[in-house]
Amino acid sequence: MNLFNRSILPFLMTAAFFGMFLVGCLDAPDYPHALQPVESISVKVKQGGSSYSTLLKIHPSDSATIKAEAVPKNYQNDLSFEWFYSNDKKDSLLARGDHYSFHPNASDESIPNKLTVTDKEGNSQTQEFSIAINSIPVISDSTIPSNGDTLYGSKESAFFFAWYSFDMDMANGDTLFHTLDIDGTEYDVGTLLEVKQSGLKEGKHKFRIIVRDIYGDADTLPYKKFYVVDTLEAK
Repeated sequence: MNLFNRSILPFLMTAAFFGMFLVGCLDAPDYPHALQPVESISVKVKQGGSSYSTLLKIHPSDSATIKAEAVPKNYQNDLSFEWFYSNDKKDSLLARGDHYSFHPNASDESIPNKLTVTDKEGNSQTQEFSIAINSIPVISDSTIPSNGDTLYGSKESAFFFAWYSFDMDMANGDTLFHTLDIDGTEYDVGTLLEVKQSGLKEGKHKFRIIVRDIYGDADTLPYKKFYVVDTLEAK
C-alpha cells in the first residue's frame, strides 16, 4: 500500500466524522421558544363599531373582542393561539383561536391577560398584557356662570367659575383633570372644580369645561355665553 495514502486515511476518517456531526447540528431544530419566521405578534381589541386597536382600553357597557395578529400576516393560519387569565402564577385557559369575545361586566376571570402562540414546529411565544376597562367621565350641565348670565365688574375683577364632574371609576383610582376654555383660550386647572379668572373685557364671552381622565377619555359641553358689564366704565 502507498504510504502516502495510509498516512492520510485517519485524517479523512476524522474529517468525515466531524463533517457528519456538523451537518447533524445544522439540521437539528431550534429549542422551541421563539416563533420562526414570525416577526411579531400584536394584541388588539375592538368594541362596537370601532376598528381593532393596540390601545387595550374598553368601556364596560358593551362586549369586546380581542384579537392576535401575526407579522407577516401570511403566517396567521399556521399558528395556534391560546388565551388565558393568569393570576398568582395560575393560568386558566379561556379560549383557543386568534380572537376571543367577552363582556367587560363579567368577572375578571373571563378577561384575558395572557396569550400563548405556537407554530407547527412547536416553537412558542407568550405575551402578558392588561386590558383597561374605563368609564367615560361626565361634566355636569350645571355651571357658574350659567348660560346667558351677566357678570358685573371690570377687567381687573376676578370672576368666579365653577363646575362639577364625575366618573364611575373614581373609586378605583381614576382621576379627573379639567381645562377651562374661555373665548378659545384654554387654561389647564388640573383637578380643581372652581377658579377665579380676571382680564375679561366688557362685552360678550363664551366658555366651556373639558374633563379628561387618566386614560384620555373626555367629555365637554357646548360653549356657554356670558356678558361682562364694566361697572367702572359706567361711572
